[in-house]
Amino acid sequence: MNTSSKTRRNNNEGTVPRQRKDGQWQSNYIAGYLPSGKAIRKSVYGSTRAKCAANLKAALLEVSDGTITLTQSPRLIEWLDHYLNVIAPNSIKERTINAHRSKVDNYIRGHRLAGKRLDKITPSDIDVLYQDARGSRKRANKSSKVTDPLSPSTIQGLHRILRRALNVAVNRGVLVRNPVLRVEVSGKSDFEPQVYMTDEVRQMLALAVDMDDGARWILNLTLGPRQGEALGFAWPDIDFEKSTIKLSREVYSLPWKHGCGGVAGSAGACVYKSAWRCPERHGGGFFTGPPKSAAGYRTLPIPTQLSAALKEHREVQRLQRSRDWAPYVDQAGKSHELVFCKPNGQPTDHRADWQAWKDFLAAANVPDGRVHDGRHTAATTLLLLGVEQRVVMDILGWSQSSMLTRYQHVLDEMRDDVATKLSNHWTPEPEPESNVISLADVRKQRLSGGA
Repeated sequence: MNTSSKTRRNNNEGTVPRQRKDGQWQSNYIAGYLPSGKAIRKSVYGSTRAKCAANLKAALLEVSDGTITLTQSPRLIEWLDHYLNVIAPNSIKERTINAHRSKVDNYIRGHRLAGKRLDKITPSDIDVLYQDARGSRKRANKSSKVTDPLSPSTIQGLHRILRRALNVAVNRGVLVRNPVLRVEVSGKSDFEPQVYMTDEVRQMLALAVDMDDGARWILNLTLGPRQGEALGFAWPDIDFEKSTIKLSREVYSLPWKHGCGGVAGSAGACVYKSAWRCPERHGGGFFTGPPKSAAGYRTLPIPTQLSAALKEHREVQRLQRSRDWAPYVDQAGKSHELVFCKPNGQPTDHRADWQAWKDFLAAANVPDGRVHDGRHTAATTLLLLGVEQRVVMDILGWSQSSMLTRYQHVLDEMRDDVATKLSNHWTPEPEPESNVISLADVRKQRLSGGA
């Protein structure tokens, strides 16, 4: 008698055991998914219903532990896609995954190593991949023919992605050993942040005082919050009486995804190539999240100049509000009256914030730099003023003291400059030479001439 049930079960529960014509009992379950999204279906058997159910339970336990493999030996690009789409979202922020996916698309997907099976990859293959990546060029901008070599930091980022993804493959039983662990890449980066000197900062602050959005740049140069932290900064986070600012969130954006079955031109897709124009778009827009690390939750002191600038910014913001102004509501349904936002109250895009910083630097007539260089400048200034290192770490939200070492060479140069200025200032000027000749000198000259 067939006693199979008609009750529908979840994909992660498997099917109810059913008796086959040969007397065996069978259950089906999903062991995982291929990079294409197709389910990997497997079956378990038992001589009795109870034994089949026990075998199903054991198989599902293996799936939950990650010991069931995708295939016996997936190709590199298949595993990377599976890792980024299925495994990584459980432990890595989505925007970080997007950055990882960009590197995979740019430097691995089109490489010949992408089609090689994991168990056939050698350290030499990884060396060739990195060498080819180093030889690649990225166009500086679309209208220019000038190209720049790939930076060492990009190679390091690619190395970290591969190392982590293949470590997971080893842990899941997909791979015996990770060949990336036997490859070394230089830990030295040729990147140097643009740290602004004291005179330049004073020049920038003097300009910011007279700007409508000047408080944004005074905050950047004095306390150095991360860009996402500054854009997620809300008015209730400020206590003007205690002169403190509380940082507990950041605002970031994610790209939109097509919800129509694919990109333009594919079957069932919409007519738009850009996902943000898709009528059924999803997954994109603005989001709020926690700071980068636990050290990111912090309360900062407000310098006098910043306090005055924020109060003035609040009044200007109220005057500039558009008719459709509304507080920003995040993905959890919580409202935020943002300090730095659009006239309608919604978050400022990080690219618009970046461009506003560039315009500010040009107006201040100082060297070009990134928004994050304001953070570097704030850190360097605090250290130069002799603020205790532990306090600097708290203000900047650093979780590791090693962050301090990257500013050491800048501090040394600035201290040398101070020493030179002090030396020049306190060194007495040489006395002017006199044209008066003493009688003793006149006698010596006569005697010498007479001889």
